[in-house]
Amino acid sequence: MTTRKNVLILGYSYAIQFIDVCNQYVKLFDQNHYKVTVAYLSGKPDENARSKTLAEEVIFLDFAKKDLRGIKISAIKKLLTLCQQEKFSMVICHRYKPIYIMLWVAQFCSIPALFFVMHAMKTFHHVSRKLLIALLARKNMYFVGVSNATRDDMRRDLWCISAERVITLYNCIDMELTESALLSREEARHTLGLPKDAFVFGTVGRLVPDKDQKTLIHAFAKIKSHCPKATLIIMGNGALEHDLKNLTHQLKLTHDVIFTGFVPEASCYFKAFDVFILPSIEEAFGRVLLEAMTAKIPVVGTRIDGIPEVIQDAGIIVEPQNPEALASVMMQMTHKSSLELTQWGEQIYEHVKKHFSLPTFNNIFWNIPINAL
Repeated sequence: MTTRKNVLILGYSYAIQFIDVCNQYVKLFDQNHYKVTVAYLSGKPDENARSKTLAEEVIFLDFAKKDLRGIKISAIKKLLTLCQQEKFSMVICHRYKPIYIMLWVAQFCSIPALFFVMHAMKTFHHVSRKLLIALLARKNMYFVGVSNATRDDMRRDLWCISAERVITLYNCIDMELTESALLSREEARHTLGLPKDAFVFGTVGRLVPDKDQKTLIHAFAKIKSHCPKATLIIMGNGALEHDLKNLTHQLKLTHDVIFTGFVPEASCYFKAFDVFILPSIEEAFGRVLLEAMTAKIPVVGTRIDGIPEVIQDAGIIVEPQNPEALASVMMQMTHKSSLELTQWGEQIYEHVKKHFSLPTFNNIFWNIPINAL
């Protein structure tokens, strides 16, 4: 019987978006040949998170915030012990703090292959981070961006790291799993309290400056008088919720813009939308676009960072922070027939299947020259 190799996937927390990303990587490995462990740096043991994480073993390291600040000695020691015990053939880290910790662990423990996956822009802009990577990086380490925009951002910032070790691995989506969870258009609208005959623009994301829901609200205000049945639904919570609600009040849109707050498994409701809009001014990838496209919903996104790479020619791209341009596109959408929107949705679905499905991701990953495996 062949001895299985051990693989560790290290994430910061088990927020649902991080579980999804970890599962994307778990599915790369055949259980007959690999034992995959997922470890979360923060968060107490949680049975729901454990059940949603597809790895054979799930570890909740439960570090307090103070333990993950500064040089993180206690976290480094604990991960070093784990790596020495399990003798991992590969470690995949998501986001900066797990990467920082594993960079130090790798100085004292032999790990044949390491992948450091970045999900944000400008992570290595600070000189101290550039210097740390230059000092601790080894030839068995890949620095991964979730888009070419993220990759190129890292290539500009990282010192002493060859370009071939800074690569792109797009986020992907389990289309079958995502589709199986979708509510029908009627069920989704009923649950969200949306009129059956409304033309619904939807967006999902944290209510923070980077997501720029403010521009979307201003654009919606420009078309509302021409489209009486138009409704805008904003799913998510965050620091700007009060300000955004005040803006809708000032624009006399209180009854036309719906704020749902945080909605668990928000992608289940995407069929309630006629058009999905991502108005971000900073977005390394935009995984929510894949969820919308898997639901066969036409998408509009901004020409910023990784968004154009996701949408390509399957949707519409507008300039960021330009309510006039966005309003023009939104108006065009309301003039399309149900048949046109349905056909567009089918084309978008095929786009995701070709470029961002699990089989595509699997094929790309296993074509990386990984000596350890």
